[in-house]
Amino acid sequence: MLVTYFGFKKDAQYHTSTKFVIVFLLALFTFSNLNAQDDYKSITRLLAKSKAIEQKDIDRSFLYANQAVEIAKSIKNDTLLSKSHLQQSRLYMFKKEFTKSDSILQHILSQKLPEYIRGLALHNLGTIQYYKQNLKEALTLYLEASETLEKTNKTNKLVSIYSNIGAINATLKNYKNAQIYFERALALSDFDDHLKLQVLVNLSSVYYNQKLFKKYTESIFEAEAFALKTNSTKILSTIYTNLCLYYTAEGEDYDLAITYGLKAIDLKRELNSVNTLSGAYNNLGSAYLEKREYSQAIQYLDSAAIDAETILKPYIYNGLKEAYLGLNDYEIALRYADLKDKIKDSIARKQQKENVAELTEKYESEKKAQRIDILDSQNKIQALTIKQQNYLLITLAIFVLLISVLGYFGFKNYKIQQQLDSVLLQQRLKKTQLNPHFLFNALQSIQNFIHQNDKEKSSTYLTSYSKLIRLVLEKSDEDFITVEDDKIALESYLNLQLLNYNNTFTFNIKVDESVDEDFDLLPTLITQPFVENAILHGLKDNSRGHINVEYYKKQSVLYVSITDNGKGFETKKEDSKRLHKSMSMAIIKEQLQNLNKTSKDFKGAITTNSTPNGTEVILSFSTL
Repeated sequence: MLVTYFGFKKDAQYHTSTKFVIVFLLALFTFSNLNAQDDYKSITRLLAKSKAIEQKDIDRSFLYANQAVEIAKSIKNDTLLSKSHLQQSRLYMFKKEFTKSDSILQHILSQKLPEYIRGLALHNLGTIQYYKQNLKEALTLYLEASETLEKTNKTNKLVSIYSNIGAINATLKNYKNAQIYFERALALSDFDDHLKLQVLVNLSSVYYNQKLFKKYTESIFEAEAFALKTNSTKILSTIYTNLCLYYTAEGEDYDLAITYGLKAIDLKRELNSVNTLSGAYNNLGSAYLEKREYSQAIQYLDSAAIDAETILKPYIYNGLKEAYLGLNDYEIALRYADLKDKIKDSIARKQQKENVAELTEKYESEKKAQRIDILDSQNKIQALTIKQQNYLLITLAIFVLLISVLGYFGFKNYKIQQQLDSVLLQQRLKKTQLNPHFLFNALQSIQNFIHQNDKEKSSTYLTSYSKLIRLVLEKSDEDFITVEDDKIALESYLNLQLLNYNNTFTFNIKVDESVDEDFDLLPTLITQPFVENAILHGLKDNSRGHINVEYYKKQSVLYVSITDNGKGFETKKEDSKRLHKSMSMAIIKEQLQNLNKTSKDFKGAITTNSTPNGTEVILSFSTL
């Protein structure tokens, strides 16, 4: 030891310099760690501030989020940067700038980051779709987000995702699934009383819709306790409103319904919630009405009518009518009955106008899209022709310069491909010309009945039209549809024609037990022209006409029989030509020919039998 010690003593100057460097490096490392910790704390604090004021002052919230982004960039910490970007995307969502939000989230997902960051990004993408009311897309993203976060220990983040999944299922009336996810959210929500309160209120609503009244009362009273504990006045007013409705609707205890109704009104007045007071007054008035305390009911229903929204007024006027009937004041009761009918008619007319405007817009859009498709198809045909001409020159050159046999087979193969491509493109052109035929007739009929102020027929037309247009728009680009869809299309079309022909004929559509409606297929829109032909020609001048359509199968062959009791037609060449001269019939025949060529396992045929007592058309479709 002494030797070693003296050795150090000998190089004292060197030893002192080395100690200084080591101490300096240690100090620098410690200083860097302290700086990194300070930066981490600064980012966390800025993000917390941003989230705290995002609903009140979104501009200042953006300022804090942007500062967090800049600090994260400066220290090159990808995780903190992604957290900051997540908050930015959330704020862009609040401003409904969905494109910017989506761009940020897609950038996050393109990086290799912790799973919980990916889960949160998917959650935000789902929320964008939820805001846009694309519920199915939102549900898919939320489910992917939940699967991702379930692999991590970030269970707190799952509460919001489960709640959102539950809310979408409740909106789609999938109450059983909604219950499952709300219950999952509730089990993880103990860390936040406010969040647990929201989940309890939503879960109680799902229980109520499933008539699980015991669970409903348990959950809503638990929600009441949390609302009182957290002083959540707004949610408490909603709870009391729901309890008022529950005890009134189920007829269990009208006094309790009145008690909760009064509590709800007091809280809404305290919150100055003018927009929702009318509903609370109406609920309380309804409770008094069920209790047969008509004067009290009138008092609150009158208050409800003052600032009520149009959609609520029919219910208020109906309540006032019932209350005055209870008091035997028939004159005033009749007045409120008239008011109810007038406002319901006003709402119906407004809705009808909106429906017609929407359908007209869809029709114009479809027409425009079809014109674009036709031009696109024509351009493709022209391009194909030019390309084919080039191939022809090349083939001929090869034929001349090289082996004649090779040239011959190449040219033959090219010609076959040319014919097939032309047939497919021509078929698409003719299909696009078929759809406007349905659209134009249906819109023309709707306009006629609206001009005639015939509300019942207008409403019936709109219902049948909406079914028909949905199938035309959704299925026209497909080669085959199911028997179920074809049946719906025929029913809708025949209902429209029944109204148009003043019910001068009847019809029946039957699906035999041998047919699987969901899986058995037939060519798209192939049956409608034959039914149309039966109406226009077979039942002409027949006041007791009947059309019968039957789907059945024999030995794996699907048959569609279309029968009318008209006068038939003579099988002369002139009549045969006249019968099949329509554009629809020509398209159907070519459609079958092309499907027989292009679909290897498909074979379709048409058989027509006509007598003076009627005509029967049998369509057969088989898969080899």
